[in-house]
Amino acid sequence: MEPSQENVVQAVVIMDLFNNNFSPINKTKPVALLSVAGVPLIDYVLESLGLGGVGETILFCCQDGPTIKEHIKMSKEKKAPWSLTMDVQVIMSETCQTMGDVMREIDAAGLVRGYFVLLGVNSITNVNFASLLEEHKLICKKDKEAAMTLIYKRVSWEHPLIKNNKPLFLAADGNTNKVLIHEKTRSNSNTLQLPLDCILSHSEAKLHHNLVDANIALCSPSVLPLFADNFDFQTRDDFVNGVLINEEILASTLYYKILKENQYAAAITNWKTYQIVSWDILHNWVYPLSIETGSFFQNNYILMENHNFRKITSKLSRSCTLVEDVLIGADTEICDNTTITKTMIDSLIENGTIIAENVNINAGSKLKGAIIECSEEDKNDKNLVKSTSESGTEWENESDGSGDDEFVGFDKVWSDSESCYSSDSSAQSSLPESPVPEDTNIFLQEVIDSLARGYEEKLKCDYLILEINSSRYAYNIQLHEVNFFVIRAMLSMPILVDSKSVLVTVKDILKFFRPILSNYIKTKSSIMDCLRAVEESCIKCDWLEGKAGQILHLLYETDVVDEDSLVEWYDDLKDNESSLVNQTSLVKFFEWLQEASEESEESE
Repeated sequence: MEPSQENVVQAVVIMDLFNNNFSPINKTKPVALLSVAGVPLIDYVLESLGLGGVGETILFCCQDGPTIKEHIKMSKEKKAPWSLTMDVQVIMSETCQTMGDVMREIDAAGLVRGYFVLLGVNSITNVNFASLLEEHKLICKKDKEAAMTLIYKRVSWEHPLIKNNKPLFLAADGNTNKVLIHEKTRSNSNTLQLPLDCILSHSEAKLHHNLVDANIALCSPSVLPLFADNFDFQTRDDFVNGVLINEEILASTLYYKILKENQYAAAITNWKTYQIVSWDILHNWVYPLSIETGSFFQNNYILMENHNFRKITSKLSRSCTLVEDVLIGADTEICDNTTITKTMIDSLIENGTIIAENVNINAGSKLKGAIIECSEEDKNDKNLVKSTSESGTEWENESDGSGDDEFVGFDKVWSDSESCYSSDSSAQSSLPESPVPEDTNIFLQEVIDSLARGYEEKLKCDYLILEINSSRYAYNIQLHEVNFFVIRAMLSMPILVDSKSVLVTVKDILKFFRPILSNYIKTKSSIMDCLRAVEESCIKCDWLEGKAGQILHLLYETDVVDEDSLVEWYDDLKDNESSLVNQTSLVKFFEWLQEASEESEESE
């Protein structure tokens, strides 16, 4: 008798990483088809899900959906082992630009029935998902507000998977494993701050600084609605930080699980972790996922000695030497007197060199520590990145592509035209080359300082308005310029740069400074000044990236801007081909605005 649909374990796999960490390879193929130790990444994921008791998997693709769909179709035709026990659906949506967008799409489509496993296409593991999900359900019986259990693997502090990613600091209740603090730190950070109430409020606290995040989570039915209700949740870290900061408001809690010694879990986040996980696979740490055991239906590898593998179709000269940790791919020929060690001849050639497709390397070339791709102009090999590092792994790449490692200070440029800004906000035209008038720059900084101090010390807005007007007259700033820069200053306050939940902070800022908004933004022209300030802020401020729609929603809900002005401004964006026009949050906001307007007209 087949299990009922309600008892089938569901998994959601996010098929996009939303970064360029695997450039230039991902320019010609999906990350899901990236070859890891000779096997496409997606095949590891599907095999582990099938072996781990999952009965239904949703693969959500934002890019390259047809290619993934064709790969799954071919795998099913070849009777891949996972296809015999697991149903796999490929869902495509080109409008999603973040993991949060994907979760909201899944929620709207009603694709998940209850508890589910959430992981990325870059997660490599041999865990039993079904048993882990049952453990999460037991936690939920004790804590009705439990939303998610995060899965981690404990390793030594010097492990390369930690050294080549942002280290995680996690504090939890020692008795329940309820997460209290979850922070990604800099790899060179020597100090950590622990709030005193974490110690005083719990009889026992556990502190971890040596956990590998495998990008795997066990989710309650409340997770998808939480993403749907909070548009500032764009990544899983946004979700985690948002829940921890607003635990009482969101009525949700988080837990964590550390895997046992014989269980493997890691996420391939960049080229360095790609190399590490590939070697782990060759050393059989991910058993039963192993390229020589035949667990993969396309297996054609021969195990030699010292963790060396070669494809059946490869040709090796009798005088060549494979030392250790070598994988020879299909149709590869190793000639006489060649010695190879710690190398995977797939896309990795020699020490730290990555080569894209359709690249011709001249005879006698010496490539080390380089990323090579084919140039569109001259079709010659192009060195994108070359490190001067003396270490064995010499290619450089950001760990997660989020840009959080380095804060770009407030050093922006505005037009010195009559209005002091341009309504044309395309990537080129909105960043004029002309220098900012010094008085204008000083005025803006003074407004930022006044608002930041007023917000921190909870000063009356009337006093702050007097300060702003005083600065205005001191630097001869026009009224429409004041309207513009007051909004720019609110969206550029230092507290936003360090905020773990930017939109929650923006909402609180707008609420606190409502009297200031009412003082300056009260006419049609001032509303347009406000909207152009939002436009410029969302283009130039890293902390507001992808959040234009949510910020406009906040301004609209608080009656700072009206529908007619919004529509007029949006039309200007389209006419000027602004870089914001196709931003997912902005498109969805105006779709919602139009639907709300139509419903209002029908009710009348």
